[in-house]
Amino acid sequence: MRKISVQDLSPGMLIDKEVISEEGVVLLERGTRLTHWQIANLRNWRVPCVFVDERQPPLADMPSPYLSTAAFLGEYVRTVDAIRHTFEHIRVFREVPILEMEELVDQRITLLAETVGVLDYLYEIRLHSDHTFQHSLNVAIIAAVLGRWRKYKGAQLKDLVLAGLLHDIGKLFVPQTVLDKPSTLSPREFEVIKRHPHEGYTLIHNEQRLSEGAKLGILQHHERCDGSGYPGKLAGDQIHPFAQIIAIADIYNAMTSDRTYRRRLTPLAALEAIADQMHAKLETGVCLTFLDNMREHFTGNNVILSTGQRAKIIVLNTRDRYWTKPVVCIPSGMMLDLQKEDISIVELIEEG
Repeated sequence: MRKISVQDLSPGMLIDKEVISEEGVVLLERGTRLTHWQIANLRNWRVPCVFVDERQPPLADMPSPYLSTAAFLGEYVRTVDAIRHTFEHIRVFREVPILEMEELVDQRITLLAETVGVLDYLYEIRLHSDHTFQHSLNVAIIAAVLGRWRKYKGAQLKDLVLAGLLHDIGKLFVPQTVLDKPSTLSPREFEVIKRHPHEGYTLIHNEQRLSEGAKLGILQHHERCDGSGYPGKLAGDQIHPFAQIIAIADIYNAMTSDRTYRRRLTPLAALEAIADQMHAKLETGVCLTFLDNMREHFTGNNVILSTGQRAKIIVLNTRDRYWTKPVVCIPSGMMLDLQKEDISIVELIEEG
């Protein structure tokens, strides 16, 4: 452990001791890899110095694929169209063209998932298309991002992404009137919906090119750790890790997307809902991986407050609560702790 001036910090350095402001706000936790923005944030808070782990050399900035907004949108739309084509084949012939789906993952979805800012792009894109196609792509992309955070790679990561892409194929056989119903489903309609994981599994359970993990990811993505899910009411480690990851990707995308019965919620509201479920319904370790990385992702984002003011997120306080109540900085330079104010975040906005 070495004490170092904030002026001498470099991106990639590893924080070795929790950084707390004079006001008692936790700015950085031990084990955080510093980014350019976090260093600037420490200077804004007038933190004089921090402790870093000198045994861990700074990580070099890793180049990442970059697509402009227009290029990403074009590739995204083409991928949705390809998914529509293959899903229509599934609907008509009740067979899954696995080779085509693998090509989608290898040639298109991997590129989209590795694009800088992909989660922001997914939140901004609103297509006038069948929700099932876009949702399936988004879940595959989010599962890929979360899978990498969980250290998946190679064939294992590809199988996870395939499972994410195919997780809702059972819904292809649910009446569209039920899927798009703008009001509460009747008990009978909900039972129809609840059959979709098993319907999807039935289509692919004999497919030799698909791993058993991918098949279980499709079958079990609505199971919950407390046994309250479906179709098998499995609990705890009876649920495959792929299903645990897809469950979180599914919830996050569903909550941050427009529906016939409600407008989309902000990513922070979705993260707060996931945090609320992580000690009972969702696997804790996978949730913490997602929440910790998403906290770093959204720190520094611009938002619109319920007062109409623009602000920047400075600190997301804890892992398991107050995601919608961070510390923000308004244009005057004043810091607001939204836990102590009758103010909420109504929208995230692009940087700039």
